[in-house]
Parts: sequence; C-alpha cells; structure tokens
Amino acid sequence: MLRYVVLGLLNEGTPKHGYALMKEYRDRVGVQMSTGSFYRDLQWLVANDFVRVVDRASDSDPRRTPYQITEPGRAEFRRWFTDVTQVTTGGNHEDELSERVAFLADVSPTEAVAVLDQVQDDLWIRTKALERARSVALMDAAKQETHGLPVRAIVLARRLRHIAAELAFLADLRQTYDSWLTDGAAACDSMPASGAKPVARPRAEAKSRRR
Repeated sequence: MLRYVVLGLLNEGTPKHGYALMKEYRDRVGVQMSTGSFYRDLQWLVANDFVRVVDRASDSDPRRTPYQITEPGRAEFRRWFTDVTQVTTGGNHEDELSERVAFLADVSPTEAVAVLDQVQDDLWIRTKALERARSVALMDAAKQETHGLPVRAIVLARRLRHIAAELAFLADLRQTYDSWLTDGAAACDSMPASGAKPVARPRAEAKSRRR
C-alpha cells in the first residue's frame, strides 16, 4: 500500500527525494513510514515505470536521489484512489480509508466526494446486514433451553459499534471537507470530536452529491 502513498506524494509533479517524501507523509498524517518498506516500494515503482529518477539540482545534496511521477504513475494513483472496493476501515492507522483521507486535498472534489459517498453507503449496507444478523442471533439464543450467554449477538454488537464510530468520523470529515471547499483553503480548526450518533443521509441525497 505504501506504493500508492508514494505516488500520491509525488502526484503534484515536483521531484522529491526519499527522505523528503517520508517526512512529508509524517508531517501530513502523523505516521512514521517503515524505511525498508518505503524504499522497497519506491524501487518497485521505478522498475515498473510509475516513478522515474531525475537529475538532481547542482546545489542539492549529492546523497539524495530525486524522484518524479510519470503519466502511468498518475493514472495508477487515480485508479487506486477511486477504487473503493477494497477499502478497509478500523483502528489501524494504515487502513485504506486513512490512506485516501491523506490525499483528499490533492484530488478533484468530484472524485473525493464520490469516494466518501461510496464508503458511507457501504458502511450503511454493512450496518443493516449486521443488525439483521444480530436479531437472528438474539432469537436463536432465546430459543436455547440453557439460555447461555449470547456470544454471537455480543460480537455482532461490537462490530456495529465500530461501524457507528466510522460513520461518525465520516460525518465530521464531510463537514470539514465541505467547509474547506467553501472557504477555498484548508480549515484551520481540527475536526470536532464526535460523541453523537451520525445522522443517516438518504441514498437519494448521497447520489445527488456525486457531480
């Protein structure tokens, strides 16, 4: 997954060396990359013509090799960013959703909104499926003569709480992103801590946001 992070950091076109790329990502999202994994993916990108090595400036550090994204690299980054079929969410700071959030300001609003819409719709679908499964689990537990602990229902309830937290995060993110688009610059305030349940957005309204 780091290869797409590298492409995103180079997407603006300015050549950057490896250390600058790792520092920019750390400054952007507060996560320190694994140096070994980063350079393995960077070399893979070069070998596959998604990134190229360019000449360094005469006054630059000779120990630093500058890299620049290629047109195939731009197309690959865009393909990854807009493909939410494999998006994962959760506590892991390196999940697929977090990686896309890191580049929301670097892609077109149309693509950014479409991705957020799709992730939110998928989470609501998962919520409905888990709610149905939990209802069945509770009914099955009630039918048992031993009336044991309804473990399956408890586990499903835990998953529902995780998804509710993700939906609350998306609601906060959408508010911050919409404000940023309206103001024409990144909002200076941090995202609000969400303690309330997210308000369901009808699917018709969600689709109307995709322009």
